[in-house]
Amino acid sequence: MTINLNLDRGGGWKEAVVSVHDLNFWVATAEHEFAWTLGHRGAVGREQMKAWGLPDHVSADEALFHCGDEPQGFVRFVAFRGTPQVRIRVGAMPWDTGGIFSLMLRARSLMSAKDGLLNRGFTMVADPVTFDYNGQILTNIIFRGPDGVSFGVYERVKPSLAGWGHVKRFSQPFNCMQVVRSRDATRDFHRDVLGFGAFVDNDARNAKPADSNFGFPKNLTTQYVTKAAIMHPRGRFDAKERDNGRVELIEWDGFDGRDLADLAVVPNLGALMLRWCVADATASYAAIMAKGITIYRPLVMVNVEPYGTLNTFSVRTPDGVIYELFSGLR
Repeated sequence: MTINLNLDRGGGWKEAVVSVHDLNFWVATAEHEFAWTLGHRGAVGREQMKAWGLPDHVSADEALFHCGDEPQGFVRFVAFRGTPQVRIRVGAMPWDTGGIFSLMLRARSLMSAKDGLLNRGFTMVADPVTFDYNGQILTNIIFRGPDGVSFGVYERVKPSLAGWGHVKRFSQPFNCMQVVRSRDATRDFHRDVLGFGAFVDNDARNAKPADSNFGFPKNLTTQYVTKAAIMHPRGRFDAKERDNGRVELIEWDGFDGRDLADLAVVPNLGALMLRWCVADATASYAAIMAKGITIYRPLVMVNVEPYGTLNTFSVRTPDGVIYELFSGLR
């Protein structure tokens, strides 16, 4: 399947960048377990390394994957060499804040696919849990792989899922979960700084004890409040978008964990950043600067394969997640 390089300006995130130790392992896993398609593999260009603030002696190789003809939800695995690294969330608990907690996928048959990941050394945050989400019956497993990279995988039990015929085994990531210190502060950053809209913004508490897909003790699942916001640049989805490119912000009020935001920087290991296509990166850069927001990496022109030359800069959310905003030049 040919990679779809359509750039949806002002849509959801185009790709997630994941820093890994063993690129060959992740290429094999993406191809054989996720059934994704390799769209590009090669050395990361020097200008990209410089744009990420890395010195000349550091190098990297990368592999970009997509799912069918889907133009969003790409995953770019990058293996850096010649520099110290720490794993951002390898020992983190679900209630520990900072960085990206998981990339969220759909599965055709979750139970038949799980053994392939477990045989490659993945673990599960908890046993499979089936639950009702707004009238949809879902089964979920959160898989944790090497480098602390986690995937929250969902199978729609009923009603049957329509419009995802491109999926062979696992879909492209359609959502990115971030466990945050303050749902309100991080929601406001997305709304007031980036111009996103919220199509979910609520607080919830279980009325009775329930199995937790995050591994919380069942007797405690009525004791905390889940504060959630799901954000997207358009606020809501067009039916053609397959729910792509959202971010889900979760604060568990009642749990105090570690904060790992300071570790979520290049070139540390783990799910590292999201890339968003905007109409005009120069205009976005000026607008964000005018709001007094600290820029993580300044505006530069960079060749990013396979897109070509991009105008790009990055910011960090209040919980350390790097967002690269870019516009194409061709």
